[in-house]
Amino acid sequence: MVSNYSANQKQRQLKQSAFCRAVESNRLNANFQKDLDQIQRNSLEQWKRQEAEQQARQREQELQQKRKDAETLRRQQLLRDQEQTQLLHEVNRQKINEAKQRQQLRESNQELRELESKLRAAYVAKGIAAQLAEAELRKNAERIQVCKEKREFEEAQQANVEYMKSKQIADANEKLLFRSVLLEQIKEARYAKKCMYEEFLKEKMHLDAVVKKIQDEHLEEIQRKLEQQNCTRQEMEYFQEAKKTWKARQELLAQEENDRIRKYREEKDRLKAKEIEQKAEMDRKREERNDAMIGKLEQETMEKRKREEMLQELYIAETEEKDELKRIKDLEENVRKRIAIRLALESQLMEIKCQKEVEAEEEKRFQAEQIKVWAANDRIDIMTNEKRRRKMIEYRQNVQVLLEKRRKQRIEDVKLAVQQENLQREEEKRRHLIIEEERIKLLKEHATALLGFFPPGVLRESDREFIPLPKQNDPKKTSGK
Repeated sequence: MVSNYSANQKQRQLKQSAFCRAVESNRLNANFQKDLDQIQRNSLEQWKRQEAEQQARQREQELQQKRKDAETLRRQQLLRDQEQTQLLHEVNRQKINEAKQRQQLRESNQELRELESKLRAAYVAKGIAAQLAEAELRKNAERIQVCKEKREFEEAQQANVEYMKSKQIADANEKLLFRSVLLEQIKEARYAKKCMYEEFLKEKMHLDAVVKKIQDEHLEEIQRKLEQQNCTRQEMEYFQEAKKTWKARQELLAQEENDRIRKYREEKDRLKAKEIEQKAEMDRKREERNDAMIGKLEQETMEKRKREEMLQELYIAETEEKDELKRIKDLEENVRKRIAIRLALESQLMEIKCQKEVEAEEEKRFQAEQIKVWAANDRIDIMTNEKRRRKMIEYRQNVQVLLEKRRKQRIEDVKLAVQQENLQREEEKRRHLIIEEERIKLLKEHATALLGFFPPGVLRESDREFIPLPKQNDPKKTSGK
C-alpha cells in the first residue's frame, strides 16, 4: 500500500513536474514568439524608416540636382542675355557712331552744305512762285467777287422790282378788301335800320289796332292814344333826323378813312422812292470804291510781280554765276589734282629708285659689318687658310639668310602699308558712299515739295533710281526752271 501510494505520489509529482515544464515551455514559447514578433515589427519599422529616409535622400538629391540644373540654365540664360545685351550695346554704339559720323560728314562736307543751300534757294523760289500764284488767285477771286456782287445787285434789283409790283398788287387788294369791308358795314347798318323801321311799323300797326279797339270804349283812352301817337310821330321825326345825321357822319368817316389811306400810300411811295434813291446812291458809291480798290490792287500786284520777277531774275543770274564759278573751280581743281598726281608719281618713282640704291648700299655695308663682327668674334685671323675660307663661306651664307629675312620683313612692311592704304581707300569710298546716301536722303525728303523748283545741277540722271522724277530728255529741265 505504501509502495503504491509512494508510486502514485511520485507519478503525481512527475505529472506535476511535467505539467510545470510544459507550462514553462509554453510560457517561454509565447515570450519567444512575442519577442520574435516585436523584433519583426521593429525590423519592419526600421526598414520602412530606412526606406523613407532613402526616398527622402533621393528626393533631396533630385531637388538638389534640379536646383543645380536650374542654376546652370539660369547662368547660361544670364550669359546669353549678357551676350545679347553686349551685342545690342555694340550694335547701338555702331549705329550711334555711324549717325554721328554721318552728322559730322553732313556738317563738314562742302557738297552737302552747298546742296542744303541750293535746297533753301529752291524753297525760296517755290515761295516766290507760290506768292505769285496766290496773288493771281487773289486777283481772280476779286474778279469773281466783283462779278458775283454785280450779279447779286442785279438779282436784288430784279427782286426789288418784283417786290414793288407784288406790294402794289397787295396794296390794291388791301384797298379792295377795306372797301368791301366798308360796303359790308354800310349794308349791315342799312339792314339794321330797315329792320328797326319794319319793327316800328309793326308796333305802329299794333298800336293802331289797339287804339281802334279801345276807341269805342274809352274816349279818354283815345285821347291818350292820340297824344301817344303825336309823341310817336315826334320820335319818328327825331329818328329820321338822327338817321340823316348818322349817315352824314358815316360818309364823313369814310371820306376821312379814304384820305388817311391815300396819305399813307403817298407817304409809303415817297419812302420807297427815297429808299431806292439811297440804295442807288450806296450802290454807286460802292461801285466807285470797288473800282478804286481794284485799280489799287492791280497796281500793287503789278508792282509786286515786277519786284518778284526782278528778284527771280537776279537770283537766277546769281545762281548761274555761282554754277559757272563752281564749274571753273572744279576744272581748275581737276587740273591741279592731275598735275599733283603726275608729280607724285614721278617723285614716287624717284624715291623708289633712290630707295633701291640705298637698300643695295645698306645691304653691302650690313654684309661687310656683319662678316667683320663675326670674324672678330671667331678670331679667324689665327685660323688656317682653309678654315678661314670655310668660315667666310659660312659667314656669307648667314648674311644672305639675314638679308633674305630683312627683305621679307621689308616686303611685309610694304604689304602692311598697302593694306593700310587700301583700308584708307575703303574708308574714303565708304565716306563718299555715306555722303551720296545723305545726298539722296536730303533729295528724298524735299523732292516731293520742291519738284519743279530745283536749281540747275542739283539732280542727276542716276537719281531716277531713288527719286520718282518725271521722264524728260533734257536733264536741265529735270532740275527745274
